[in-house]
Amino acid sequence: MPKQMFSHNTQIGPNPMQLHLVSMLNFNNTEETQTRLKSALEYFYVSEFERTKDRLFANGTITEEMIEQGANTHFSTAYLL
Repeated sequence: MPKQMFSHNTQIGPNPMQLHLVSMLNFNNTEETQTRLKSALEYFYVSEFERTKDRLFANGTITEEMIEQGANTHFSTAYLL
């Protein structure tokens, strides 16, 4: 079974990839570099989301009806006083 893309991580502290990204920022930490890196990471995660969404639609895990139901659902949490 393939590893889940967005699974819950129980690790405390940064993982090796996060540490690597931080060390990369030390190399050339200009505002332009930060903006370009942010754009690259956003593109990566949007692409992964789209790929996962397409797979879930293709195998019937989610449907348009489910999306519509979710769009009309209020997800706020009631707070206890």
